[in-house]
Amino acid sequence: MLRVLGTIFMSLAAVVVALPIVIVCSAALNGGRTMFFPPQDSTLARFGEFFISEPVWTRALTNSVIVAIGAATLSVLLAWPIAYRLWKTGSRASALLATLGSIPFAVPPIVFGVGLGFFWSFMGGLGTITAGIISHAVLFLALPLVTISIGLQAIDRAYLDAAATMGATETVTFRTIVLPQTLPYTISGFFFALVLSFNEFIVMFFVSASAFATVTLQIFNSLRNGYTPTMAVAAVAFIAVSIAVFSAVARWGDLPRLMGADQSRS
Repeated sequence: MLRVLGTIFMSLAAVVVALPIVIVCSAALNGGRTMFFPPQDSTLARFGEFFISEPVWTRALTNSVIVAIGAATLSVLLAWPIAYRLWKTGSRASALLATLGSIPFAVPPIVFGVGLGFFWSFMGGLGTITAGIISHAVLFLALPLVTISIGLQAIDRAYLDAAATMGATETVTFRTIVLPQTLPYTISGFFFALVLSFNEFIVMFFVSASAFATVTLQIFNSLRNGYTPTMAVAAVAFIAVSIAVFSAVARWGDLPRLMGADQSRS
């Protein structure tokens, strides 16, 4: 009986999750300039506008890709030395840096966004792509910091002791043992930061200062003209990116450990 109820519950949960996605994907097929469900005069023309022919959307998509990739890369580069020194030494300074790096992700986005708006205005960088990249890198630094730390903690210390016994330097040990074993966790942190940066709106709203638009900002700007099928195409793009990223993490990352599973019992 419990198994039947569990199956029914999971089926209903799947329907609740899938139904909005189906509606949005269908709305992107409308041939006119208004979203209807079911779609009217079904066509793929709105996809062509979003990815190819409409400059407003193509520029927004390009900006989103640049910011997301740049922010994810920078966040990983910032997270690695912090996580490594914390794992290697466990010093208070490293722990303090790790705590400071995690705070922006815990702060309400609107508070962080307003603070960054004032900061970049004072620094003269408000409204630049560079400011957007750095802001998102700091905001999502906690993600690669956590995944890389999990990867470092998963390293068997016996390998490190064996390397030290054979006379390997710290650089050699890092290159031949630490880095290869933590690569899946590094990639996972990169992908997590990338997908959240691609979908983030609030912080980018304050940092961009209307000088440029990402896809999320362009959706907001387009609301003045009502709900259009091209906005639904943008939502489909978000869904596709999220599915691709989390599929990559599931394929090449240690997903059970990242999700908190205690593998020592397996």
